[in-house]
Formats: sequence, structure tokens, C-alpha cells
Amino acid sequence: MLTVGLLTVNATAQDAINIGSRLEPLIDEHLIASKTGDLRLELHHPVRRNDAITLDRPWEGNNSAYSTVLKHNGQFFFYYRGTTLILDGKVRHGHHATTCVMTSRNGLTWTRPDLGFVKRSGWEHNNIILTFDPNCKIDVSAGQTLRDGRDLLSGQKAPFTGASHNFTPMIDTNPRCKTNEKFKALGGHDHRTLFAFASPDGLNWTMMQKEPVIVDGMMDSQNLAFWDPVQQKYFAYYRDFKNKKGDTRKYAKHEFYLRDRDVRVATSTDFINWTKGNWVDWRPDRITQLYTTQAQLYPGAGHLRIAFPMRYIPGRGRFSRLNQRIAKSSAYYATVYTDTGFASSRDGRTFKMWPEALVRPGPTDEQWFYGFGGTALNIFESASQLPGGDPEWSFYVQDHGAWFGDGVTYNRYTIRKDGFVSASASLSGGTFTTRPIRFRGNHLYINYSTSASGSLRVELQGTDGKPLPGYSLTQCDEIFGNSLKRAVTWKSNAQVGAIAGQPVRLRFELKDADLFSLRFGPSR
Repeated sequence: MLTVGLLTVNATAQDAINIGSRLEPLIDEHLIASKTGDLRLELHHPVRRNDAITLDRPWEGNNSAYSTVLKHNGQFFFYYRGTTLILDGKVRHGHHATTCVMTSRNGLTWTRPDLGFVKRSGWEHNNIILTFDPNCKIDVSAGQTLRDGRDLLSGQKAPFTGASHNFTPMIDTNPRCKTNEKFKALGGHDHRTLFAFASPDGLNWTMMQKEPVIVDGMMDSQNLAFWDPVQQKYFAYYRDFKNKKGDTRKYAKHEFYLRDRDVRVATSTDFINWTKGNWVDWRPDRITQLYTTQAQLYPGAGHLRIAFPMRYIPGRGRFSRLNQRIAKSSAYYATVYTDTGFASSRDGRTFKMWPEALVRPGPTDEQWFYGFGGTALNIFESASQLPGGDPEWSFYVQDHGAWFGDGVTYNRYTIRKDGFVSASASLSGGTFTTRPIRFRGNHLYINYSTSASGSLRVELQGTDGKPLPGYSLTQCDEIFGNSLKRAVTWKSNAQVGAIAGQPVRLRFELKDADLFSLRFGPSR
């Protein structure tokens, strides 16, 4: 819960925010000038569903992670790392890391395509697109620091290196993108470098150049990039370590686990030449270390970003029987816990970080482990669980099956569209007034929910805070119910086009209600 401070209502018309007809989720205080009563911003939690993806093939395993969901031309792609851990007094890797892909038409039911890129006994009919195997489509040893490795299956040590450790693809929405580079990716695990990859179809990949493109991070994490349509550049988010002064430094071997895990952001206009990374500015400051970021553009609102970082909390003790088993091979891993956080940003550099977890570990022992809460990059729209219900948002979360299981299981979580944060009030009521805005459209639509006894009303004001004729709070028809897109009316009049383009304020009154987002638009 976040309470918004009371601010003075003295902004001028020149200060008006031009929101046009874009979607404005209530994920932060950007639009709010003042509030009264019990009004607050509320973080909502997704619902765990039974739909699951279990990564239990011989080329996958109980250390599979770093997944990504993409949708292109009506088809979903689920990319992930396949790895297995062997805990027998030591922590060892059972085989080379693989990058695999599943496909789906609805994001719920997945199929492993038989790609035939990698030929190996016991790995027949696999869906691998990248690994150290010399028969793979990508010769990863072509990279200057992507070292080929030796296979533990042949009795030799498997290296903890290679692009398959953290290969993270994206769909390039840059209008100048080449057709044969519609899919791009970052990957590379020699700790300090990331390489650039490209593909025309998401399956057949090549390195864009032999040299690394980003070299100022600690890359044994999921590192990502995407095209920003507003700022017209690529943004990359990648993991690095820092000390209390905010500087990266070398650590002695005995200090390895004292490192502070954080995130850098860099930009590029061509995906090859990147700026030096700067630390992401978390406000308020993060209370945990961050292992991943999972930053992405907000669906339907490209001027915003949301992030689902895996929060990293070491040294908390051996909570579960699973941790006690892990402790026999690694005292450190047995006392690390992770969960899913939530953050949002308007510029890609400063993020509002919620101190509470978005997804908590569940009630079973095998959900309290180092790795729980790692979300698949990118949320997506899916059909409602209820007959006739509105579409909702889905995303996958690493849930159980790690360390000693046959394979990691990702469970699907769902939440209403725009439902991560709302302006909320109890039945005693609360109000908030926006900063001056300019809009385009004939109607005001809201995404909201109330109880059976709750309500919501809206007033349109001038910049002086006085109600506009015909749009006062008392003239607003009381709204109750639950809808993703409800047109607000004043004495049955929904038309607001006459004041479009003028600086106005919105005043919302909520009683046992949540307001998730607003948008001006044409008549439906």
C-alpha cells in the first residue's frame, strides 16, 4: 500500500499534461495532484493457475530458468534455458546449457517443435535452438570469449559459460528493422560480456558480430533488451555488482557472496553500439538485491515500463526440508530465498519500486528455494477463466521442481488487465484530483471495480478546481460494478468532446472501489 501525499492544487494551464487518447494506468502518482480521505495506491497480487509448463526432458532439467514469452504473427514462443544440477556433496551441472523453444497458439497449451538442429544420443526429437553441440545451428565458439566446452556426459566438467546460459530474445518493433533480423537477442556468459544475435523466424539464429556488444556487467543473469517507440532507441537492462559507493569492484574469492546485485541500463540506436550502462534509479530505494529485472513496455501504453525483478535475499537460514537437503552440498545456496517484485517507470531509468512482493513463495517446502519467483519475460493477453469474462493478463512464474526434481515447473499467473496497481478507497471513501491534463476524444472510459455497496463518481474541473458546468460530482451518474471499459456519464450524457484539448482536471470519488486505469477515446 502506498499513500499519496496531499499536494496543493495550484498548477496552471501551461503545466497541463497532454495525455491525448492514450491509456493511463494508475501505477504511480504521476497524474495525482491531491487526495483526501482514505485514497491510496494499492498493489494487487496475481492468481496462481493450474496451467503449467514442466521442463523435464533430458536436455532441460531442474535448473532450467531465464524464460521469455514472445508473440509474433499469431504464434507464441516460450524460450528458456535447459540445465540440470547434480547435488552429491557438491553442486555440479549435468549437461551443457541449452536454449530451447516451445510454441503455442494461445499461450496456454505448448508444444516442443522437433527442430533437428542438435543430434545427440538420448536427446532425439528435441527443441533446442542453441547449445555447445557442434551440430547446432549456431557455432557459439565463433565469439571471441564464448568458449566451447566439454560435456559432463562424457565424464568431463561442463563449463559455466556460453550464450545458452542466459539467451534472451525479443521481437524488434523498430520500423527500420531488417526483415532477416526481426528477432534479436542478447546472450553470453563469461560473466562480463553480452553478444548480439538475430533471426528472421525466432528459430534460426546467427551472431550479429563476433565481438561482444556490452562489456560492463556481471552477466550470469537474465539480461534483456527492447525497442522503445517513444524514445526511438533500444534499451538494455543487465545485472552488475556494486559496492556501497555504487561502484563495481573486484572481490576477493572469500567475498564472493558479499556482492550487491543491482541493474544497469544502456541504450543503442543500432543494437550493436551501446552507451555505458548507468545504474537504474530505484525509488524508494530497493530493500533487497535484484537478480533479474524483467523490464518490459507496458502493454497498450508504450510510454510506460513495468518490471518484475526476482528479488534476492541471502542468509535467511534453512527454512524448509528442501533447504536442508541443499545444505548437504552447498551451505550458501540453502540460505538464499527469492520472490517476485514489481516496479514501474516513465523514462526507463528511474523506477518506482514497491517494497512488498508481487508474488510470494507458496505454502509447500519446494516453493521456498533460490530461484522461486523468476518470471518469464513479458506478460500477454489471454482468455478469461470465466465464461463470457473479459480478457486478462497472464505470465509464467518459476514455481517448483528445482534442485532435486525432474524439471523446473513454471505456473501461469493471471491478473485483470491494468490490474497490478489501483487507486483504492474503503467504504468510508476517498478522493483524488489530477494535475491539469489535455485529452482527445468524446468519452472518458475507466477500468474499475467496486463492491456491491461501493461506488465511483467523476467530476471534470477547470484548472482552478471548480466543476465545469454539467460535469460536477453530483451530476455524475453513480458507477458500480466491474468493467475494463465503462464510459462515464453525467445525467446520462457521456459526451466530453466539447472540452477536448482544453486544460482540465479530473476528480474521482471512490467508495469501496478500485480505479485501475483511464482513457479518453471515441464513441464506441
